[in-house]
Amino acid sequence: MNARPKVDFTRLVAAAGIPTTTEALEQELAREVEAAGSIITNDSRMSPFWRLQRAIVVKPAMWLLNTLLVDHVLPNSFAATARGYYQDLKAWDVGLERKAAKATRGLVEFFKTEPASTVTIKAGTTITTERINGRSYTLAVVDTVTISAGLISGLVVCEATEPGNAWNLPAGYYCILPTAVNGIERVANPVDWITEPGDDEEDDDALGLRIQNQYSVVGRYHIDAVYRSMLAAVAGIRSDNIFFEHDAPRGPGTANAFILMEVGTTPPALIERLNRHVSHDGNHGHGDDLQCFALPDTLHTITLDIWPRAFLGDQEKSQLKARAEAMVRAAFRETADYPNITRTKPLSRFSFSRLGAELHAALPDIDTLSFGQSDINSAQSIPRLAELTVTLHG
Repeated sequence: MNARPKVDFTRLVAAAGIPTTTEALEQELAREVEAAGSIITNDSRMSPFWRLQRAIVVKPAMWLLNTLLVDHVLPNSFAATARGYYQDLKAWDVGLERKAAKATRGLVEFFKTEPASTVTIKAGTTITTERINGRSYTLAVVDTVTISAGLISGLVVCEATEPGNAWNLPAGYYCILPTAVNGIERVANPVDWITEPGDDEEDDDALGLRIQNQYSVVGRYHIDAVYRSMLAAVAGIRSDNIFFEHDAPRGPGTANAFILMEVGTTPPALIERLNRHVSHDGNHGHGDDLQCFALPDTLHTITLDIWPRAFLGDQEKSQLKARAEAMVRAAFRETADYPNITRTKPLSRFSFSRLGAELHAALPDIDTLSFGQSDINSAQSIPRLAELTVTLHG
């Protein structure tokens, strides 16, 4: 699906012959005054008459045109450009509601110091990440849990302390116990740890795409639009992050839907939930066979060599390296930080030269840099990091 258009309403209004500048409006007003038979001949800018007209006619008219009409009324008249509550009203027109923010929930593994002991993990115990772009992300234990004697470790249900997709981090990120727990040596979130992905409140762009898709749903034929609408209603899934395979992978009448998350990998628990909703709860068309899958990964080993500016000290170099690494990880969808960094996408070419330009723009202390890989051409798959090595020279 395409992103929402960016419309220059000022240009459209001007193309309709409506004056959009003070000078043009004054000229139009002068023609109207002359056509009405005015006998005023002093047309200098200091003329008391024209100064009065600019104050009581031109200035209010420009406010009505530019502030009210161009900046407010016209953009909020279309789902493609509406913002905030106006977009909510547009969604109501087609039976949709903006998705609320949701906190990530999943299983964190607590490792005991002595397997023979019994350890109790109290509700509210927190687990955090290392600092990422200046902040840590925190999970809290939902219910008090006891890990029985004889077990090396136990999986404990935890929930993010704040809603948002930034907490959908990959395995190994949650590894710090701010307050020690008796009998626990270490903690870590394992692979496929998320049971309920977190999400930010749906933004205007994502809601606009769902509204656009909804116009294709009204016939109730089980085509892409219906399934896209059904799947995108789930927290964490954007309409433009659903990709269909139509060439009957399991025979006539079959199709696959591949799901991509904005941050982190797609949790198996989410895929199971979607398939249950579509196939077992009867939400599929007559004769349809649609199955949901996580968008396949391709793993890549990335090397980045950086030559910093000569005047940097050791601490500044260390910070530069950490920020560059964090940005590359964000580009490969490991975190939600650095939203201006271009993300990897399926069915596209991921440009390392563009990523390098973005690193230069965000980190001016980089003198030069070099990636050791050529661009990545992805099919119906998403490039992920297998290993990232950032080396500073000088």
